[in-house]
Amino acid sequence: MRILLSAAVMLATVSCVSQNNWSPLPLWSAPVHMSLSNYRFDHAAIEAVVSAAPDCSPADPNVPPIDFDLPFKGTRVIEATPGGDVCWRRKTETGQWTEWNRAFTALGRSVDVQL
Repeated sequence: MRILLSAAVMLATVSCVSQNNWSPLPLWSAPVHMSLSNYRFDHAAIEAVVSAAPDCSPADPNVPPIDFDLPFKGTRVIEATPGGDVCWRRKTETGQWTEWNRAFTALGRSVDVQL
């Protein structure tokens, strides 16, 4: 009985090992991202940062925020750093920025978000 149990545990462990780098559970090291889609506005001016700070201040002040226009039915993918969340905001018609929105990617999950 112990031999069968040991063989089952070993088989389960081997099935979780990547063929390329032999690291167990490769999903833990997979890059995470936020996919931001626009199905609401003709176009949207977006500013995004990757941050672990509660106020969405950039993790590295030397890295500028990501600025881009997102057309109607457009999608932009932003890669997150380990332990960082993706924060984003939209410029309104009056030229002011909205409050920061946060996609919680620090837990290692990719997130799909819509404006």
